[in-house]
Amino acid sequence: MSSVTNGHAMNGATYGHRAGTKKTHVLIIGAGLTGLLLAQGLRKLNATLESQGRPAKYTFSVYERDQSTFYRGGGFSLTVHWALQQLYDILPDELGARIFECVGNPAAIENGQMGSFTYLNLRTGQPAFQTSLPPGWKGARMSRVRFLKLLMTDVHINYAKRLSDITFPDDDTVRAHFEDGDEATGHLLVGADGARSAVRRFVYGVDNSKTRQLPVRMINCRSEYSLKDLKACLDIDPHLFHGGDPVQNGYFMFAFLDMPPPGSTDDTAAVQLTISWPYEPGFLDEKEPSDPPAEQLERVAWLRRLAKEWASPVHELIQRMPKDSILREVKIEEWMPDDSNRRPTDGRLTMVGDAAHLMTSFRGENANHGVVDVAKLVALLMPGSDGTADLSQAIRRYEEEMIQRTRPATTKARQACLDANHFANVKTGSPFLSRRTMLDQEERDIMRRPTTAT
Repeated sequence: MSSVTNGHAMNGATYGHRAGTKKTHVLIIGAGLTGLLLAQGLRKLNATLESQGRPAKYTFSVYERDQSTFYRGGGFSLTVHWALQQLYDILPDELGARIFECVGNPAAIENGQMGSFTYLNLRTGQPAFQTSLPPGWKGARMSRVRFLKLLMTDVHINYAKRLSDITFPDDDTVRAHFEDGDEATGHLLVGADGARSAVRRFVYGVDNSKTRQLPVRMINCRSEYSLKDLKACLDIDPHLFHGGDPVQNGYFMFAFLDMPPPGSTDDTAAVQLTISWPYEPGFLDEKEPSDPPAEQLERVAWLRRLAKEWASPVHELIQRMPKDSILREVKIEEWMPDDSNRRPTDGRLTMVGDAAHLMTSFRGENANHGVVDVAKLVALLMPGSDGTADLSQAIRRYEEEMIQRTRPATTKARQACLDANHFANVKTGSPFLSRRTMLDQEERDIMRRPTTAT
């Protein structure tokens, strides 16, 4: 049995919950969006301390269960909007300056085209709802692959490290055990291991950590089209747009993933098509609820059936979907955190991102809350003027805020999902249409109430 700490030996030192002048080692489980963001946030925190003439405080090691970052494809796209400032706060300046290299349509950003919120009637092709973004609005619809590559800068990742157990060797440390027999010891373990989080299972137990699947089914597609075939989509919005079917119900989203940069001679672009539908009897006149087909050709045929009566340009996109398109089923699930029914971890273990709160994508806020998780956690890890950091207090404060912030957000994302897949429910007052902010007044009121389990 070997021990791995990514080159940062602990030398048998006892750091304590109120860590002194010696370095505190952080074990990051998961090398996805939030895990890499945390690594970059700790890098920036150390650089900030050194710029103040203070010693760097943290070392870290990152462990990823897969054999490579893009072993399962790396995902499609994500939007950072109300958390954009927090993203800049986390990233080292040289990486923050490159965020907009990751956007799906760099020419639009260069031209100051931030887009709008557009929701089409898929039967007519005309907007059912369209709103301009608030003055001064800033956001970035990014290719997840390009963004992850940016976040991997100067971060070493230990691959094929599947977590099997977590133990506490003494009062001050935490140890990660991996299926290959390796171990890693630190002072804080952060689970950033996604929707199927092994860290969440350890903290909450098998039953309490299970996700809840919503009565909606989804297929995500990555396809490449000629710029000529995409012109009508570009005219609707330079970044993304949504749509719904008023006759049979269901939801559609289009997003540019990889438009050629300014000056390029490329004449094709990669785009994301997301199609979902209510999982209920009677949809498309089927007696039983419809699951996504298992095989590629069957999935394409199913999507073409869904879009048969849709108007241009969405109709053509799906009916002429290239054979080499990537189609993946997406489970629409949620998991809501609470501060009960969990194992006490004494400030040595916490979670961020989907591991900490899993919400649907129908408000585009899941990545934003993950960014805020990391920003809040890193800020709380900043040592005081005496050079010490009380890990137990920092984690307690982080989790209190995170739980109260993300519980109402998860509820809103659930309702947005259900509304978006039933055209008649897409109306004023629906969370699918309401403004995206970190907290609205209703959520602030909820935060004042005691947290209870759902």
